[in-house]
Formats: sequence, structure tokens, C-alpha cells
Amino acid sequence: MITESCEQVAEMHSMLAEYHRKLAKEARLDIVRDYHVDLAQRFADEATQIPRRAATLARFHEREKQVAWELARADLREAR
Repeated sequence: MITESCEQVAEMHSMLAEYHRKLAKEARLDIVRDYHVDLAQRFADEATQIPRRAATLARFHEREKQVAWELARADLREAR
């Protein structure tokens, strides 16, 4: 479920990057063009980072479960 929503967020960032590229091409003032170019680049960069962050988060969650399971197992051994 996390992966699907992350993919949707990444897609939305890609769409926003395209939108701002279009606005940059239509801008008449340099400062407005630069603003939209900058935003487009930021959205594009973020879109590429989202899947990597989701994968890292998933690994952290798996490791957290594993550590919790190992601690619970150790507690059972000590209780005997």
C-alpha cells in the first residue's frame, strides 16, 4: 500500500514538473521563467527520490519488526 501511494506522489511530482516547465516556456519575464524552471527541477528531483525513500522506509520497517521479534524471543528465553 505504501508503494502505491508513493508511486502516486512521484507521478504527481512529475506532472507538476511538466506543468512548471510549460509555464517557464510561456513566461515573458526572466524572473518568472527562472522561478518556474527552478520549481520544475525541484519537482523532478523529488519525483526521482520518492521511490528510493519508500524503499528505505520499507527496509527500516522490516528491520524494526525483526528486532522486535528477536527481543521478544530473547525475553522468552530469559523467562524460562
